Amino acid sequence: NLYFLRSKLCVATYFKEGKKHSTLKDTFKDHRLVFLSSTSSLFFFLVPLLMARMPSEPLIVGRVIGEVLDSFTTTIKMTVSYNKKQVYNGHELFPSTINTKPKVEIDGGDMRSFFTLIMTDPDVPGPSDPYLREHLHWIVTDIPGTTDATFGKELVSYEIPKPNIGIHRFVFALFKQKRRQCVAPPSSRDRFNTRNFAAENDLGLPVAAVYFNAQRETAARRR
Repeated sequence: NLYFLRSKLCVATYFKEGKKHSTLKDTFKDHRLVFLSSTSSLFFFLVPLLMARMPSEPLIVGRVIGEVLDSFTTTIKMTVSYNKKQVYNGHELFPSTINTKPKVEIDGGDMRSFFTLIMTDPDVPGPSDPYLREHLHWIVTDIPGTTDATFGKELVSYEIPKPNIGIHRFVFALFKQKRRQCVAPPSSRDRFNTRNFAAENDLGLPVAAVYFNAQRETAARRR
């Protein structure tokens, strides 16, 4: 490589030009300079490549893909909003702004397509030890395409998020049903598993997903 070629040239120069390099110490001083130069060049070459390989998809960065959902391709546009405040991946919302049922709009499919919406918290009771993962907050089924969740059937009623320990993620996952009235209610909200529920009800992979963060709201944080 470039480093070893330059090193050999330094040694060769020492033997051929004694006046230029009076001691072997001078030669190895040049040798170290060559090494530092080569290392710096390698660093600036590799950094852009490594950065290009780092995940930039918010659902991957937020570990929603992996801990809650399998990797999927978004094919439907879903918009979630609380009191006209839209939910974006990784953004934080105050509990006081999410104490009412959100509006969930589906921009895709048609009136003959039906969707299931699932909302869970994978960080219960706290993100450092989520042994109750996932907690189910909401399920709406039979939502016609191009409409919103109010046109569907509420299989599990909306439960207001109340994070007590640390920062919690709240995940909305949308699945396309193969037919109407094909989703059975789960037995419990606790230790719910989105993957297993989707598999048991033949929902396949999600077609859209979004999540937000929330933590316990104090008077100081409200100001």
